[in-house]
Amino acid sequence: MIKSIITLIFSLAIFQISYSQENANKDVKENIKTARYDIIVNFNKTYKDLLLPKEEIKSIAQKRNIPIFLELENNVTATLQYFDESNFPIYYSTKNVGAANSVGATALRPGGDLGLNLTGNGITVGIYDQTRPKPDHVEFGNRLTQIDGSSENLSNHATHVTGTVLASGVNSGARGMAYEATGWAFNWDSDLSKMNANAYDPVEKNNGHIVSNHSYGIVTGWYRNSSGAWVWSGNPSVSPEEDYRFGFYSTKSKGLDDLAFAKPYYTIVWAAGNDRNDVGDGTRPPDGPEDTIGPEGVAKNVITVGAVNSVSSYTGPTSVAMSSFSSWGPTDDGRIKPDLVGVGVNVFSTTIANGGTTDSYGSLSGTSMASPNVAGSLVLLQQLYKERNNNDFMLAATLKALILNTTKEAGQHDGPDYVFGWGLLDAKAAAEIILNEDGSSNLIREEVLSNGSTYEFEFISDGVTPIRATIAWTDPSGNVSPISLNPTDLKLVNDLDLRIFDDQGKEFFPWSLDPSRGATGPARQTEDNFRDNIEQVFIASPEARKYTISVSHKGNLVNGGQNFSLVMTAGSLQGSTETLYWIGPDNGQWDDVNNWSFSREGSSSNKLPESGTRVVFDGKVSLVALNNQVEISSLNVFGDSNVEIDLNGNNIQVRDGLRIAGNATLIKNGKITFATESNNTQLISLINTEFDGVELIIDQGLWSLLESTTLDELTINSSLSVTPTHLRINKLSINNTGSLAGAIQELDFKKKVEITSEAFFSSNLRFNFTGVESSEFVNSSTRPIREVIMSGSGILMFQSESPVDRLILSGGIFIQNSEMLPVNYLQFRNGGDLKLGDRNSILVQENIESTNSGNNRSVISSENRGVIIHDLYKKYCLEGVDVINVDLQGDAIINLGENSQIVNSNNWIQLRCEDVLFADFRVDYACLGGVTEFINLSEGEIDNYIWLINGEQVSSGQNLFFQFENTGLFEVDLIISSGEFETQIQKVVNVATSNLAKPNIVINGDLLTSQSPGERYQWYFNGSPIEGATSRSYQTTGDGSYQVAIFGGNCNRISDPVIITAIVQQEPDLSRFGVFVGPNPTNGMINVAISNEYIGEIEIDVLDVTGKLIRNQGIYKADQDLEIELQLIGPKGLYLLLIKTNNYILRKKIIKN
Repeated sequence: MIKSIITLIFSLAIFQISYSQENANKDVKENIKTARYDIIVNFNKTYKDLLLPKEEIKSIAQKRNIPIFLELENNVTATLQYFDESNFPIYYSTKNVGAANSVGATALRPGGDLGLNLTGNGITVGIYDQTRPKPDHVEFGNRLTQIDGSSENLSNHATHVTGTVLASGVNSGARGMAYEATGWAFNWDSDLSKMNANAYDPVEKNNGHIVSNHSYGIVTGWYRNSSGAWVWSGNPSVSPEEDYRFGFYSTKSKGLDDLAFAKPYYTIVWAAGNDRNDVGDGTRPPDGPEDTIGPEGVAKNVITVGAVNSVSSYTGPTSVAMSSFSSWGPTDDGRIKPDLVGVGVNVFSTTIANGGTTDSYGSLSGTSMASPNVAGSLVLLQQLYKERNNNDFMLAATLKALILNTTKEAGQHDGPDYVFGWGLLDAKAAAEIILNEDGSSNLIREEVLSNGSTYEFEFISDGVTPIRATIAWTDPSGNVSPISLNPTDLKLVNDLDLRIFDDQGKEFFPWSLDPSRGATGPARQTEDNFRDNIEQVFIASPEARKYTISVSHKGNLVNGGQNFSLVMTAGSLQGSTETLYWIGPDNGQWDDVNNWSFSREGSSSNKLPESGTRVVFDGKVSLVALNNQVEISSLNVFGDSNVEIDLNGNNIQVRDGLRIAGNATLIKNGKITFATESNNTQLISLINTEFDGVELIIDQGLWSLLESTTLDELTINSSLSVTPTHLRINKLSINNTGSLAGAIQELDFKKKVEITSEAFFSSNLRFNFTGVESSEFVNSSTRPIREVIMSGSGILMFQSESPVDRLILSGGIFIQNSEMLPVNYLQFRNGGDLKLGDRNSILVQENIESTNSGNNRSVISSENRGVIIHDLYKKYCLEGVDVINVDLQGDAIINLGENSQIVNSNNWIQLRCEDVLFADFRVDYACLGGVTEFINLSEGEIDNYIWLINGEQVSSGQNLFFQFENTGLFEVDLIISSGEFETQIQKVVNVATSNLAKPNIVINGDLLTSQSPGERYQWYFNGSPIEGATSRSYQTTGDGSYQVAIFGGNCNRISDPVIITAIVQQEPDLSRFGVFVGPNPTNGMINVAISNEYIGEIEIDVLDVTGKLIRNQGIYKADQDLEIELQLIGPKGLYLLLIKTNNYILRKKIIKN
């Protein structure tokens, strides 16, 4: 029992951490997406100095007397391309100085060792080079297009490079690496702009080139001219001895890194250069041997390729012989370049003769030849990955990690160096990881590391197989250093750290190089690598124990996080111990030993799959039948397979993953259980897969669903992270230890959803019922639900008391079976019906909406009695909604229109929308000493307004302008009426103090001016605002009481009134007649006291300044003394009080404040 409790607590903790991490990763992905977008949008502007039009370059060159072309030896021409950060001219030249088997690519081709059929078919590769290749060379067929429309002279170099990539093999010796690939050719002018416009992007350019080759670079250091003489091309103002551009991270380097970051699937392959043995004429030091790579090859995110001799048979590092010319690293900041090497000596390929009129063949040498050797091989690896992963390419960082994890060792010491980089490309070994990826012993992962987080992967080593783990990431571009010789400031922006720890706490470090130890110095495995955006840990002799791969970071990550790719090979006891391939016939039996082989299309293994077996289907199969329960390591369906697996009521238990990527796969009649004891996340990918009567059970461990078609039944007892944002399913059950999270945002279901009380699901999840029959949704958890959508025509019985943000009824019948369902937004669309169980209710907390039209009507009903509660004071006019046996409760006013049907239901309205009275007002400037404005917002045809403050009527105007004498809370009511209908609203207003001083009015004739300044002004006449009178001064237009308010912040402050009047100013002294009137000014109440001998009738009139009689009162004076109280009902301003007897008429001006 204790163990179970601990397990539950641990599981819930994992779910919460996983959920928080997934939310963080979503934010990171959005940040990175925005950063990429900004780079692309501003790219040509940012790098405009590198993209000058030819005519502008020519004009600048003429003004500065700089040559457009440099004639080099061997008929090579260098072309002026741009001017660098110091305004120094930059020339491009090709990188030749005068395959496939050496780098393992033949194993990937038809007839190769791996039994594959990879030719590059359907993949586009970009070829950027001098002028243009011969497009109609017999080796290219119709697969090569000059995309930029260049019509320059044909280039022998470009033709040779293109052939190395994709020549068809009419001459078998010249067959290219990817001989059925599509080639897009470009000249090297404004290459960055062309790359940005034509590189692959899964959304914006899904037919773009996924790999591009660049067998050229800038002219640096020493070169021989066409006469064979040495010429130095450096900038003597920076250094008279050495060309500072070797190893320098330039604006061009930064542009390439920006481009790679913005296009994360796109791989840029660049020749390292041939400067190592350019010795010069002795007037300056020679270029090499080390630090001879130009700015393009210095970029962090490109794959920089050096050149070696052909390797006929690899037996060890000494089999790889360095060419005499290939440039070496390091970069100025000490990073490892080149990345790797390929064959670049005496490479036989397509050429041209007779000025391009004749097809020919020839051998050339240079990193120009090694680079396409690598680029073409990478095309095949992308093709293989794509075939096994739903036509998705791997990220460029994944491809880089893959090839650098599998290079053949070269050089004097183990590990990388600045000569061979990480070694000789081994496309075969890289392909084998793709083929054998099992989530444990052969691992490919594409992950996101957010700020402050650590990624971990655990496995148990077999104690025999070496462990090699590599991470690579496409790093944001670095800053360009001020121009100088060999600046050492680091260009790594996001510094990730790879470590492996064993279960005793021993730490294994990645390879790192110290540039002070020279190009051939040994690599270390004893310290941190703080320079490179690729790190690799290698354990040659592991022990049989648990190891943990850890990826963390230093500092704060730019963009809040970093995508990275992890590739690992190891002997994992948790992984598969063997692989069995199906070789059986159609309608074969799973439990027949003759149907399984240890190799593709091999002989029988004479054994059946078991718990440690990786099962692979990659042939053409129609039906496989199970007759027993099966437990295996993983199930994999690849290639052009058409597989049908009949479980016959049995269960397949999978420990390490399920990956289906065949043409079409049908699995029926049974269960597949996913259970692992590993703490690592295991993968499920279901592409072109159909399930019929199959329950998928996530039973133990952490699982991630990468791709999926429609599922039948899904039961989650453990953790499932779903990568697709949209998942379709028939039935879903999430039990108490279950978690459904990840990027999933919408789940379509047809039959049933059941969520137990302690189950976890993402708060971003929308549940969309698409069924046509009666179904259930039972949620016993308290987790809020983002959205429930009724889009099917069936009946959904919904039982949940956790809040729903949006309930959208656009079809079928939604039956609310809970006592109360809280909903923020309730929407009716396309005639969806809402039915409430007896005495059940829906509490609408934000808004109700109906977009029904025409014959689409929704019915809110209950068989007995239901309630819709909506306590927000709002007016609704809903169309196409009928109500039966459901009452409306709360402050909301809901009108269903004259054509609606309301049966046995209270508080709903059936009127024209414009006839519905709705009282409302806005309160502005509720401050002491100012004019508080109550702006009427009421709707309907209104006849009368009554304003009350604390129950006392103060106005009958449409708007109210009121001065409060005290701070505090006041109840303000607005009563509106139309005929026999009346409604009202009350709001509690908090009157606050004001920091504004009371303004004074300066009178200059009929010009009034506020003595006090303010942010703005408002003038009042008889207590009401004067429209448009918002200046500091105002010209009076008539007799009456004038005031000005000054505004500051949320308050205003109003002046005392001044009286402008044509009434005779001389008033009789009323005391002589025994008459006293006061107070004056008054807030509304006036006392009239008369003490004299007069006995008889007295008439009292009150007139406004226009002479309008607003009050008349008659009274009989029977004694010496008489007291009368008068209430002035009207706006603030000037009034005239008349006291009439048979003998006299007395006048008194009264001011109401």
